[in-house]
Amino acid sequence: MLFTRGEGTRIRQLPMLRVLMPHLMPTRTECVVYFEQQLDVENALAYCEARNVGAGEKRINLFTMFLAACVRAIGMRPKLNRFVVGRRLYQRHALSISFAVKKQFRDDGRLTTVKVDFHRDDTLEQVAERVREAVGVGKGEQDTGSEKEMRLVTRLPRFVLKALMGLQRWLDYWNLLPWAMLRGDPLYASLFVANLGSVGLDAAYHHLFEYGTCPLFATLGKIKKAPVVDQETGELSVRTVATVRYSYDERIADGFYASKTLDLFQRFVENPEELERPPEPPTFGDGAST
Repeated sequence: MLFTRGEGTRIRQLPMLRVLMPHLMPTRTECVVYFEQQLDVENALAYCEARNVGAGEKRINLFTMFLAACVRAIGMRPKLNRFVVGRRLYQRHALSISFAVKKQFRDDGRLTTVKVDFHRDDTLEQVAERVREAVGVGKGEQDTGSEKEMRLVTRLPRFVLKALMGLQRWLDYWNLLPWAMLRGDPLYASLFVANLGSVGLDAAYHHLFEYGTCPLFATLGKIKKAPVVDQETGELSVRTVATVRYSYDERIADGFYASKTLDLFQRFVENPEELERPPEPPTFGDGAST
């Protein structure tokens, strides 16, 4: 049990630097890297508008397409679906994304989080269906599993809650927590996404949580007009764009690998037709043991 986890498999064949990094930087706070990406979303918005004609409740939006692009990119580049716990590197079994859902769009509306498991070969329509189901649960009157847990533990005295959190982290470090206790926890996920654009905000650099095993946080900002230079012709034009800002645990993969994955993600957002087809196989050298 000290060497296995329900959510992932320990990677044993690693370069020496990759083995040492969790010892040199044992917390996510000290190894976080921030990155900003500007997405040209004109094609994506036109695609959504055309696809939503007559779609009824099965409409899609930019956020759904953003999630689908994340699923596709991480599915094709699985080294980004890793996590560090107990100063060891693991390959995550599931491809799961957590995001916040506001039950009512008003100042006092409750905010909750949902976690959705995807498959690497999910198409845009399959991602949209999973998201619709999760959002429906999140906006429902019934408390989600994580809300029930928080409601229970926050009733405890502070010293008891502090002791319980310390015990939980110690057990997690040594792989002694049953996976059944963590399966629905939104901070045990491949990626956490915040759609700040839905409330009129631009993207922000978000912190990573020491709790849980989520190594990536992405915030999607509001849709806006911005001057864009064509990299081939050098011409300047005004385009519809959205900013994404990432917080990334560099212990899971090197910067070159991460940058190539983000390039792939941008390609899918700006060319959404590719998300209608099944994905390509994982790129060479992406096995969990390397």
